[in-house]
Amino acid sequence: MNKASQILKLVQPFVDQGKILPRTLIDINKSIDDFVLIYKDNQLLACAGLKNCQEGSIGEIYSLAVAQGFQNTGLSSQLLDKIVIKAKKEKFTKIFALTKHGTNWFIKNGFAQMNISDLPYKRQKHFNYDRNSLIFFKEVN
Repeated sequence: MNKASQILKLVQPFVDQGKILPRTLIDINKSIDDFVLIYKDNQLLACAGLKNCQEGSIGEIYSLAVAQGFQNTGLSSQLLDKIVIKAKKEKFTKIFALTKHGTNWFIKNGFAQMNISDLPYKRQKHFNYDRNSLIFFKEVN
């Protein structure tokens, strides 16, 4: 199974629960270089995408998922470390995520809740008001 298929399989339960926005295999394949991945014994246990917003030096975290049986084991912290390393390589000064779930995790990990007006302009235009996500930013040093 290729990486994109593994990512799709990992995030699908969270998509089904409404926690992660759905993406197609084609979408994931097109943005495969966005993803940071954590494997154990050739099994994908955690993933997150980090895309360039093309405005300023800001990256958006998306499709952050840890396999059901491996939550609360520290993998999310390892995943965040990988996201920050990728953000630094990409020369981002800030990263952000939109979420309806796991808000305590973001706060615990140094993110601050922000407003829609703090998002890059292009991202503001595509904000889904029906979903009513919270917005969390983190400085990347």
